[in-house]
Amino acid sequence: MIGRLLAASDAKLTIAQVGDSTLLQQDLNLSSLILITLASELEDDLKISIDDEDLSRIRTIGDLFGVIDSSQRRNPRA
Repeated sequence: MIGRLLAASDAKLTIAQVGDSTLLQQDLNLSSLILITLASELEDDLKISIDDEDLSRIRTIGDLFGVIDSSQRRNPRA
């Protein structure tokens, strides 16, 4: 997943330089449109639903993982 974020970013960071506190917009230079697109892809890939309220609170990679984890716990795969 971090690789996917870095691929969508124009920041010159490696996976080793990225952690839970990495800011998606400031550190990775990801626009809101890219974040929405990535969230949609994650929903499809992981069979989860990320609501707009959760999406608006995602600022860091750790936030993103937290939302994914929460969504998976709310709606476990059948």
